[in-house]
Amino acid sequence: MSTILGMLREVRVFVRDVVALCAGAMSHAAHGNTPAYAYQAMIRFFCRTGGRSNDVMTRLVRISGRSVSLPAPRGGLGVSSAERANRIADCIRRDGYFVFEQTLAKDVCDRLLQFALSTPARVRPMKGEDRKDPPGERAVYERRNPLAVRYDFDTGDVLSAPDVQALLTSASILRVAQDYLGSTPIADVISMWWHTGYSDQPDEEAAQFFHFDMDRIKWLKFFIYLTDVGPDNGPHCFVRGSHRTGGIPPSLLAKGYSRLSDEDVSKHYAKEDFIEFVAPRGTVIAEDTRGLHKGLAVCKGDRLMLQLQFSNSLFGGAYPPATFRSMSAPLRDMVRAYPSVYSNYLEHGR
Repeated sequence: MSTILGMLREVRVFVRDVVALCAGAMSHAAHGNTPAYAYQAMIRFFCRTGGRSNDVMTRLVRISGRSVSLPAPRGGLGVSSAERANRIADCIRRDGYFVFEQTLAKDVCDRLLQFALSTPARVRPMKGEDRKDPPGERAVYERRNPLAVRYDFDTGDVLSAPDVQALLTSASILRVAQDYLGSTPIADVISMWWHTGYSDQPDEEAAQFFHFDMDRIKWLKFFIYLTDVGPDNGPHCFVRGSHRTGGIPPSLLAKGYSRLSDEDVSKHYAKEDFIEFVAPRGTVIAEDTRGLHKGLAVCKGDRLMLQLQFSNSLFGGAYPPATFRSMSAPLRDMVRAYPSVYSNYLEHGR
């Protein structure tokens, strides 16, 4: 009897989540927002199906909207042709990540570093830390006197940086994103942050425990190191192959959308599949963060990271709204030619 009741509860939860997703999809189509109940249903389906539900939704997105005809890559980041972009996308499909051959130019890194050393950022308390500072406190990061493990920059400030705008118009980045997503890439979840040596203990709030992301239906992140990252500077880590459908074991997914210990994760993957990205500044890593990943705690110095995300749909988690406060001429031209790519950061009705 208990088995039958358990099955009936499972069926009821399944039907409830199907209804929530369908209602959420209609709300998103009509109003551009994703209700929280629909987003949580998407996460539960991911955990229940090992990612197959996201695969189905990705196919629906591809049916409903075609890819745009983006400019051909011109050699940036070592991507010299459309064929090369497609091969990189294949590498990401296989491994979950790709490290580009070329790094950003020194002057670009210098300017973005100066931006990060002069622009106030949100000081993020560690989990469980009892701070007197009000939530959302903003401060300029002082490298010799960190106030927290992590500093997060306002998205509007990051979008205003000319070098970030140049990266958002990079034909190489856009073509790799489109080839991987299989549909028009939408610029989304653009961010920059410091990880500091405030504490040598890993912090959940600073994403220093293994986890998977579930921002959207399907997405690709570009992580860009803006400082040299050695073994002690908190390198980014990824579990190769864990992004694939079924790549995260059911026993880990049963824990839900939560942080995971190294001990739990190490039981399920070979040692050689744990990748630590120790690399010089300017390094660009494309990664499907549906796979398990984290940043190591900083033991010495600090790490400055820029993130560009491109998604196949804006259905998913809610993020504070941001817009381009100003545009460079190249960005303005790209917005005119490909408004859907930049729609998330355009003023309403523009």
